Amino acid sequence: MVNILRKISNLFLGFWVFVYILLEELIWDTIAIPVFRFVHSLKVLQRIESSVFELNRYALLCVFLFLFIQVELLGFIAIGLLAKGSLVFGITLYIGKIPVAAFTFWLFRIAKAKLLTFLWFKKSYDFLMWIIDSIKASAMHQRIIAHIVILKQKLEKLLPRNWVRSIKESSLFLSINQSRLALIRHLRSLK
Repeated sequence: MVNILRKISNLFLGFWVFVYILLEELIWDTIAIPVFRFVHSLKVLQRIESSVFELNRYALLCVFLFLFIQVELLGFIAIGLLAKGSLVFGITLYIGKIPVAAFTFWLFRIAKAKLLTFLWFKKSYDFLMWIIDSIKASAMHQRIIAHIVILKQKLEKLLPRNWVRSIKESSLFLSINQSRLALIRHLRSLK
């Protein structure tokens, strides 16, 4: 009986470790962090930041919860579309929610002190951090991360040395980069 419970526990933990690594390694590190940095660098948000500090904690909680629930619902809808076989729509929706998630994360970072004044919010946040810390500390997570590091090192050896430069010099990358720079110039002109 103990072995069966241990296997079920390992299966449950394995699922959550897989989900966490998928979200952390693939989505957060490769897509969301660059979007968050871009959102954080916008001058418009630096002006909004002072307004956020002036909001009372209830208004701030309402704004944060509205954005957070919206992001989570979009994620569930995207997963539902993926499960139904609508890969293009599911992936597009999931990637489309990332700027809203980055803005929500930015809002949380600057308003964290006020939001944590709500006892239920603080307890929920602490519980979530405990879950994430437990996943990261698990032996299964450590083994999978070690395998990912080895896999990344093997991939780097297989790829040509100058592959990053060749991608940056490609016409597609240049057009994306030029579009990004044009957007930044436009946003700065809105001052």
